[in-house]
Parts: sequence; C-alpha cells; structure tokens
Amino acid sequence: MRNWRTGKVLPWLIIGVGVGFRVAQYLGNRSLWGDEVAIALNLRFRTFAQLLHPLSYDQTMPVGLLLVIKSLASVFGYSELVLRLPSLLVGCGLLILTWLLFSKIFEPRVVLLMAAVMAVSEPLIYYSAELKQYGLDALATVLVVWLAVITLKSTTNQAWPKLITEGGVAMFFSQPVIFVLASIGIAAVLDRRFRSSGVWRKCCIIAAAVWLAIFGLLLWLSYRSTMQSAYMSAVWSPNFITLSSPDFRDRLSNSLVLTLGIFHIVHIRPIILSGLFLVGLYGITKKSGGLIAVVAAGPFGLVLLAAVLKQYPIATRLVMFSVPILLLIYASGISLIADLIPQDFSNLAFVVLSCALTLPTAVATGRQAIHFNQREASRDLIRTIGARSQEGAVYLVFGKYMQWAYYAGDWSRRELLKQRIDLTYACLRSAQLGYVEGNDEPAGGCVDLDFPAIDHRMEEIVGNPPSAPSRGAQADQAWAEKEAARIAGIKAKSVWLFLPIYNTDVTTGFPKQRKLLEKLESQLGELGCRSLETDSKGDSLAHNFQCGREAVTRKGFGPFPNSTFAILPSTSNPTLSDW
Repeated sequence: MRNWRTGKVLPWLIIGVGVGFRVAQYLGNRSLWGDEVAIALNLRFRTFAQLLHPLSYDQTMPVGLLLVIKSLASVFGYSELVLRLPSLLVGCGLLILTWLLFSKIFEPRVVLLMAAVMAVSEPLIYYSAELKQYGLDALATVLVVWLAVITLKSTTNQAWPKLITEGGVAMFFSQPVIFVLASIGIAAVLDRRFRSSGVWRKCCIIAAAVWLAIFGLLLWLSYRSTMQSAYMSAVWSPNFITLSSPDFRDRLSNSLVLTLGIFHIVHIRPIILSGLFLVGLYGITKKSGGLIAVVAAGPFGLVLLAAVLKQYPIATRLVMFSVPILLLIYASGISLIADLIPQDFSNLAFVVLSCALTLPTAVATGRQAIHFNQREASRDLIRTIGARSQEGAVYLVFGKYMQWAYYAGDWSRRELLKQRIDLTYACLRSAQLGYVEGNDEPAGGCVDLDFPAIDHRMEEIVGNPPSAPSRGAQADQAWAEKEAARIAGIKAKSVWLFLPIYNTDVTTGFPKQRKLLEKLESQLGELGCRSLETDSKGDSLAHNFQCGREAVTRKGFGPFPNSTFAILPSTSNPTLSDW
C-alpha cells in the first residue's frame, strides 16, 4: 500500500492504461481518410527539400514532423502503420513525460489527475493513431511549459538558453506552440526582474527575437498558402469569432465551450468546468505564483483574440495544444477544493472529486474502444472492388477522386497519377468554394472528366459535383439525370459507384441532406440499370450497377462523349488555366 500512496505504482498503472488505449487504436489500422490521404500524397510526391514549401491540397503540417515521417516511410514504406507510428509514439510519450516532468514542478497528486484524464481522453487517443500533428502540439506544450516554470522560478538566468533553444525547436514541430511561447514571454516581462535586471531583459529580448524570427520564417516558407487559401477561409469561417456576425453570441459561446475541453471531459457541464477553471487558476496562483498562472491562462486568451482577428479558428483539434495546461488548471482547482476539507478527509475528497471528473470519460472511452469509429474505409472497399472487378469502370461520386487514386492508382506512373489528382482536386475545390460564395459555375476543363483504362486497370469516370443547394430540387434532379446518363453510357460490363464519405456540411453542398446519391441511383434504375451489389464500411459506400446500352436513350439522352485528358508538363502547383 505504501507504494501506491507514494505514487510509485499508480502513475505507471494509469499510464499503462492510456498506452493500451492508444496501441489498440493504432493496431486497428483503419484506412487513411481525406486529410490523411492528402498528407500522404504530399509525402509520396515530394522530396525532402520540397516538403519545406507550402503543401498541396490545402494541407499544413509542421516541417519537422513531415521530415520525420518522410524518413521513416522512405525506409519502411508508406503503409498506414508506418505513417501513423510517430503519432503513436508522441501519444504515449505525452503521458510519460507529463508525469516525469510535471511531477517535479507541481503537486504530484495534481499531475497524477492530469495524467489520468489524459490517459482516457478520447481526442488524445484518437490523434495517437492519425496522420496529423495535434498530439505533437500537446507534447510541445508540456516541454516548453516545464522549462518555462523552471526558468521563472529560478533565482538565476541559467535556464534561459535551454528555454530559448527548446522554444525555437518546438516551432518546427508545432504551429500553435507560439501561443504558449507568447504567454511565457508575457510572464517574463511581468517578472520584477525585467525591470531590475539587465541580464533578464536581455534574455527576454533574445527569446522574442529568436522565436519571432523562426515563426516568421516558417510562416513564409510553409504555412502562408494555407492561410491565404480562399477554400480554407470558407471552411474555417464558422470557427472564427466574428464581432459583426448576427450569430456572434453563439460563436463566442461555442468557442468558449471548446476551449474548456468538453470533448476531453465528458458529462461535465460547461458552467461547472468554467467555474473549475477559475478556481484552478487561483490555485496555481496560490501554490506556484502569479507568473505561472499567466503562463497557464495566457494561451486561452491569445487563442480567443486570434479567433476574433480571424487568424486562428477554434476547433477541438486546433486547441489540442492547450489540453495539458487546461487539465493542470482543472486538477489544481480540485486540489484547492479538497484542501478546504478538514485535513483528515482532504485526500478522500480529492479522490472522490477526481473520480467524478475522470470516470465518466473513462467509461465513454471504453465504449469507444469496443465500438471503434471506422471513419472512411476507402482502402477496404477499393480492395473489394478490385477483387470482384478486375476490369470495368468506376464512377467517383461528386468528383471525389483523391482517395480512390491513392489506393487504386498506378504508382508506377507517378507523374500521370499526380496530374490526375491535381486536376480533379482543383475542380472539386472550385465547385466547393462556389457553394460558399454562391457561384457554382464549373471551371474550365472540369466537366465530364474521364480517365481511360490503362494496363487492365478500371476506367475512371469522375463525377461532376452537383449544383449549389440554392438552385433547388429541379437542379438536383437535372444533375442526377445527366450523371446517370453518363454512367449508363459507359461500355464496361458493370460500373462501380464509389463514395469515400457522404458529407453533410456546407462546403460540400449538403449532398446527404439533399439525398443526391439516392436520386442518382433512382435515376439509374429508371434508365434500366440493374443493381448487382452494395457494400459499405464506415463512412464509405460502393454500389455496383450493370447498364444496357439501350437504356441510355430512354429519356432522350445520348451517350456523353468521354472528356479528353491532356498530359501537361508537371508543375508543382497546377492551376485550372493550365488545363
């Protein structure tokens, strides 16, 4: 029992549970989904040097992480397990380092509660098996906060070089860590030594110069295109806090709720979490000092300010970097409340309150582990299609070509594959941007794309994106009739309809709410096409049809001629005008 009380066994038991959840999620080895596929394509198409430049397909990832993954994949291949291995190691390392480092600078029972919530946090577990950087953002926060606390509490300036260096390196592996570094800088300026010590001021100035220089360099080299992307601006527009927006209060409320971490601590009302947040900040101030409280509170205020300025959207994954600080605040609040209980019952009160905070999340995470969320399952359905239809044709519903190309494309013809992906992606994004801006006229070269079969591979018919929802039901029916005629006019024995995900959001035109896939399949039935097989897994769908040529003219439609695909010189960033 003594070992349990002194924290030599319980922390590692909690960490073991968290590692188990993460390994189980990783070994589930689900298919890459849309954003992951886009990152994987950048990794496969680009050299190490090219990864230092803005990524294609509206993606962004810290350059340090890109280079690490590229190095692993160059040796071990581009399987899902290899691509996600760094995320798994980061997810497990987050638990271990949080305990090892924070328990030296904060109250051990507070850090133990932090580790417990981290261990069962569903978003942290999920992003430990995802080809994205959000788990690494949280780890970067832990490392820089640890050094910042040591520096601010030290009576000397010896820790400054390590803090400056680690802060600079952290930005190569995490984008939002700049919010944490800015908070550290504010705390350092507020320190009385900034006014009384020339050395302290010099260290603050050097830190600011180094961090801003690195941030500016990375912004210019790697991130600027995403920030300037009209499509990404449209995607993230609802996640900004627009002061002039009619729904300003709803946006502000939603942003505050997300920053309170409601998806990391389930079944606790936001009003309770907000109260605990304030109590926790007071607890940190009381036990660790006001400067540490500034470091803890600063990132939240800066993120909200950035959202108001439309420079940083607020979403669960984008504020993942703040989770270690958030849980530190909550755990400190619970510790402070427990201290108000008579000493004989203080530890018991802390245990009870900790269980109330942690157990609902642990139960929910356990259920999630049993009923795993597959998300897109493009890889598995494409294997099914390939096994049952060695030759034939596939129709990519709504023009969603990227996932199909990644798993079914001919990688021995990399340049041709890249040109097709770039073209279809540009066409799809043009249409999706039109949904938001109210202009859904197809861009030049984006109508009736048809890639002929090569080397016994399937003919690829790229579906035309539907018109904007504002056009109404008549336009939806016209789209379904035209696309059904294209499909029925294909000479192949059968045609697979493939859809990686049936979206429900504004940037994709609300296709599921409009029942566009159902209208298309119904129209195929009217043209005499026969359903042979339907398969689905996760969010992905595949439907095999057999159509007779005589069915094409049933409603007055003639066979649509195949579009011409011209092989153009390879460019790093092709535009629609290139085609």
